[in-house]
Amino acid sequence: MKILGYSERGIINSLIFNIGENKELMDKFVKLISLSTAIDFEEPIDYTILLEQSLSRFGDSDLIIIVKYDKAEDNRVIFFEGKVKTNQGNWNINYQYEKYNSLEQYDGYTSNLFFQLYLKKLLIDNYVTIKEKGGVIEPRFGVLRKIGENPVVLNAFDLIECRKAYFIGIIPTKVDDIKNFVKSNKTDLHFLSWASIYDFCVQNKLSKVLENFEYNKGQIY
Repeated sequence: MKILGYSERGIINSLIFNIGENKELMDKFVKLISLSTAIDFEEPIDYTILLEQSLSRFGDSDLIIIVKYDKAEDNRVIFFEGKVKTNQGNWNINYQYEKYNSLEQYDGYTSNLFFQLYLKKLLIDNYVTIKEKGGVIEPRFGVLRKIGENPVVLNAFDLIECRKAYFIGIIPTKVDDIKNFVKSNKTDLHFLSWASIYDFCVQNKLSKVLENFEYNKGQIY
């Protein structure tokens, strides 16, 4: 049986389900995230994965990886947002960052990688306040962002409580171009190229993920 998924979410879902409960393989995947500053996750005991998780007014997340240790207070959380090169054009990290910094109105921000990750950072940085009061004022637009009352969202909110979080853009940008961007811009974000994920799948013989890359050829990077 062949199962194919569309665009970035199709590949992310395929990747996670193909890694499955193989902790060693998940360790390898997490260690791909090292382009701006090497991230040392030491040796986690386990992972919890959330796919396409809603975080209410803080947006959805394509992928959340909770890195678990013996002590819950040592857990770390990785938020991923994926962007792709569509058939209609390209995706440029510098243009997207300029757009994020220059727009003064909320319209046009909702699909911007930097704004999506910014909301996740806002959530983590204000976790205690949101836990106590249900929400926080987002300073850029003065908008009240609430976590809401959906029990599944609240369950996810409890799971992502941590002292350290990372915010990752999976993007259709060459590794050298990512390095140049990181050198020129301080964003507190990390980036992972689709090409690196593809190479990871080749090296680890994740044939079903490679089938999804082939199915989406011309759409990803």
